[in-house]
Parts: sequence; structure tokens; C-alpha cells
Amino acid sequence: MSIPHIRILFLYTLLSFLTACDNNPEDTVAGNSQIPALKDAEIILSPAGVGPLNAKTTFNIHKITQAFAASPNRYHVEQIQKNTEARNYTVIRISKNTDTLLLINPDAKQENIFSILIKDRRIGNILGHTLGMEYGAIYSYGHTEQCSIGKVELASKVLCYAPQSNNIIYLFSDRMSNKHTLNNLPPADALDGWKLENIIWKPKP
Repeated sequence: MSIPHIRILFLYTLLSFLTACDNNPEDTVAGNSQIPALKDAEIILSPAGVGPLNAKTTFNIHKITQAFAASPNRYHVEQIQKNTEARNYTVIRISKNTDTLLLINPDAKQENIFSILIKDRRIGNILGHTLGMEYGAIYSYGHTEQCSIGKVELASKVLCYAPQSNNIIYLFSDRMSNKHTLNNLPPADALDGWKLENIIWKPKP
């Protein structure tokens, strides 16, 4: 199987599990504060992890709380229940004031981190991209990373690997098609104005 096909299968597997996205319009890009410079960001996303969380972090409310306890900023760490047609399960939410910053999804055994959903533009990104940026400002023409259309509740979204990354995925949405199911991946020129709605980080295999 070729590498592109493996990457596509990975995306579909990821989408079937990411039911904790909570893409409500009012909190998709939480916070109205000015986007900070990377050096001023409280939490930084990189291929290695999100803030103090990395591939070795277990899905454990106490350990994740301790990981953020060292920060001078006051974060609220809590477990919340998610319900789908298939199952009920627990995710961990990191918030500040009333803004959800991160949603941490467990693996099938609820022992390790399967993925982390970045929901606030105040999370710094070492790649230099922030929530709200347009697709055309992230990818140079003809150099788009592998993309796929979403499934189930993400059926109106497009997911693409971040530039030169194999474990950071960008979720794009378009206001005009936000309520319509996509049957095919739009061409790159049609995606130019789509905006980065969420970022997904996964531990490297």
C-alpha cells in the first residue's frame, strides 16, 4: 500500500473516533483576545505535544491536572461525558475562564491519549498557523498536504495534514457549506477561502 493511501486511511480512522469535536459555532474559535506571539503563548503546539502533554502522557485526570499545575496560569481541568449513537465515553477538557482550550480524547482502552483537539486561537503553534487562518495562507499552490473530507458530524469539513507534518491535522470549514455534506473533496482553488476551525494533534506512532 502506498504512503498516500496509508495517510488517507489514517484520516478516516481518526475521523471515526473524533466524536468529541463539539463544533458549536459559538465556541469554535473561543476567546476574542489578540492572537499572541509564539513566545507569549501560554500553551504551545508542536509535533512533540501540546504544552506539557506528549506521547508519554497517560489519559488520567490527576496526572493531566498535575501537568498543568506548574503553570502560573489558572487552568480548569475536568472530565466530561460524551454521548454518541455508538457509545458513551469520557474526555478531558482544559479551559480558562469560560473558554475551552483543549479537548483530550482517550484511546479505545481509555488509558492513553488518542488525540488532542485545539479549540482556542490563543494556543501557540510552532508551525506559525492560528485558528481562523485561511487555507490559501497556509498551503502554497501545488504543495497541499494530503486532505480528506470529514465523516458523520464532520461531513461538511475538510481535514488536511499540516505542512510537513504527519501527526498534526488541520480542520477547515466554509461558512457557505457548513451545513452541507461533502461528497467529494473540493479542489485546492475552491478551498482557498476556507478557514482553519480546529487543530488536531495525535501522538506519533
